[in-house]
Amino acid sequence: MSRFKPKVPVLHLSDLSLAREEKIFYAGRLEDLPPSFTEYDSSHRHSYFAIFFFLKGKGTHSIDFQKFEIERNSLFFLKPGQVHSWTFHNKPEGFALKISPEFYSEISDRTGELRSFPFFSFSQSYPKIVLKPDPRLVSDFLRLSQEFEEGSEPKILFFLSQLILLQIKKEYEKFSDPLLTDNGPVSEFQILLEKHFIQERATSFYSRRLGLSPSALNRICQSVLGKSAKSIVHDRVLLEIKRLLLHSEMSITQICRELCFSDNAYLSRYFKVQTGLSPEQFRDLKRKAQ
Repeated sequence: MSRFKPKVPVLHLSDLSLAREEKIFYAGRLEDLPPSFTEYDSSHRHSYFAIFFFLKGKGTHSIDFQKFEIERNSLFFLKPGQVHSWTFHNKPEGFALKISPEFYSEISDRTGELRSFPFFSFSQSYPKIVLKPDPRLVSDFLRLSQEFEEGSEPKILFFLSQLILLQIKKEYEKFSDPLLTDNGPVSEFQILLEKHFIQERATSFYSRRLGLSPSALNRICQSVLGKSAKSIVHDRVLLEIKRLLLHSEMSITQICRELCFSDNAYLSRYFKVQTGLSPEQFRDLKRKAQ
């Protein structure tokens, strides 16, 4: 493990002052969150899966270099490791649901189940949808928040959250390509990539773990995502470099060691081939634009 740690702040469920002792699940109203969370305009990571359901409020939500408008009846989805920040023009109203992977493993013995939901599965999945007014979904979020506040047993929280996630999945699939939501090998590739992209960048590693030939994995990725498996690996590595350049004070040498590049020159060549900029140029350009 690298001696250098990313300087992008990582928020855990234990950081929530309203979270209970198990620190693996949170459900509540956005208007009840501590001010430091509803006014947090500094970029930070989450170590958990999260859904934010805005009933009211206006502002901007930035997720991995993309900006989205916060609006009435909008749902936002965050996966562990994503970097985000938000600013509000007025106080939001709605719900927050935050679930660590450990919660599902303890209740259902299926650690990957959260990744089976399309909004939590792919790095390419769209992080925002806007719903028509849905009193049933609001009622279910409210019930879950109340059960959490009253200290209900984890199984009740699990099944209520499952109901909400399945309802959202039904709506989400109206906005998404069925190839993305139904393709098992691509989903499994994404899960493996998220675990191993720092150490393993050869597509043969992933195809072998999936029981596929490299050419078969490539064909599937081209068919479903419109790009090669190698490009998907490069995109994930590049995203992590960008996150650390823009949202941390780590030096190029520290980033190089953190992401297992052999030396600074190799990282710089890798980055420039993908972006046309050196790491230093990218950092300076983006920070001046902020």
